Amino acid sequence: MANHKCQSSKKKHMHVAYFCLLPFAFLLVSGCGYSTKSLLPSYMQKVHIVLFQNRTLKPGLDEQATEKTIEAFRSGSNLVISDLTSADIIIEGEVVSYARDPNTYTSDQRIIDYKLTVKFSARCVDKVKNEVFWEGTVSDWSIYAPDEDEDEAIEEATRKTADKLVNAILTNW
Repeated sequence: MANHKCQSSKKKHMHVAYFCLLPFAFLLVSGCGYSTKSLLPSYMQKVHIVLFQNRTLKPGLDEQATEKTIEAFRSGSNLVISDLTSADIIIEGEVVSYARDPNTYTSDQRIIDYKLTVKFSARCVDKVKNEVFWEGTVSDWSIYAPDEDEDEAIEEATRKTADKLVNAILTNW
């Protein structure tokens, strides 16, 4: 009987311990969220994206890269897109490569799908401090079949690359 009381008492203390630790665990976990919105200094509120340059032979990538980068900043940051004169950050970029390569083949060497890769080079200037605070390259890709629309694959690869660019800028501060 004494042994039963001892085990019951241990269980009771374990429940109390779990109950007391629960608020601390909640506080610890609630502080572990991922956000890129607060990593930049507070004075950085507005961003201007200069029209990208196209260093490839594929026409139209300059406008598409610029458009997708603007969309990525709008959806992935709390920065406001602005004109050059009122911006706190200026993004200057180039599409430096575009590649469409066979990705998968059948046993008789017919192409099943292509891998389309787009690469950006960019630099971000802190206009307030007049210094470059990030510079680098990012790339991403999409896969598409020969009977699918290549333009959609280009759009997907460009969007994914723009998302990576914004993420790199915001998280490498």
